[in-house]
Amino acid sequence: MATARQNEEFTRDFLPNSPLDTAIEWIKANVSPDDVFDDEQLAEHARNNIEIDDVYSESNILGYVAGTFNPGEVFDTHALEAWAEDHGYVKE
Repeated sequence: MATARQNEEFTRDFLPNSPLDTAIEWIKANVSPDDVFDDEQLAEHARNNIEIDDVYSESNILGYVAGTFNPGEVFDTHALEAWAEDHGYVKE
């Protein structure tokens, strides 16, 4: 039978100093988030921590807006008239 000292030495040499940190690293490397957390927890995390530009690039967002809306749904008349004047259009 092992002595108390041998057990302590074994534990120190073979078990991680931070078992929870080791477990978290293993989980991150081997398990998907939806296997650990439920949909509500993941959605709450996303709402609180992820900005839209973290998920979609600016060009993707602009492309979506341009392909989905007409200019009058996005900008007010003043902004559109100013753009037109800056680009050589004349109001008749």
